Amino acid sequence: MTYSSQRVVSFIGNLAPLFHTEEIDHGRAARSLRDGTLIKASAEDEAEPEDAYVVVWWQGDPGRASEVPAYMMASNALVEYVRFHSVGHDVEHAANLLAHLSQHFGHKTGASLYLPYREEEFAFLGKVLKAAEKAGPKLAWEILKKGLGL
Repeated sequence: MTYSSQRVVSFIGNLAPLFHTEEIDHGRAARSLRDGTLIKASAEDEAEPEDAYVVVWWQGDPGRASEVPAYMMASNALVEYVRFHSVGHDVEHAANLLAHLSQHFGHKTGASLYLPYREEEFAFLGKVLKAAEKAGPKLAWEILKKGLGL
């Protein structure tokens, strides 16, 4: 069985050419090819995907290890990957790539990435729900359509 944090580590390790996978302590790990940071699955990995942690050896030094939420580490790695692959492209390319890879991450790991623009989407949705409570669903639907440009 592949556990939650191991799935995240495998995903990060496939973000070539910024990361690659290698065998460390009888397990797969992802290494940053920029600074040597090593990302390993947590030894106790029975958490739900959203609650999984990974062990990070900063600059590859096991003496400088810390545990961080797996989805946060993956979010940083994925944004770095999108930036790398968006050089010379417009912002729309980067946004589309990030959206696609975010969905792919969810499919492969069962977890969600932390992406700040999603908070803005949720704030907008909250405004629509408040409008629905106050003015009724028909007006809220019109506000939603206008906000989405429909």
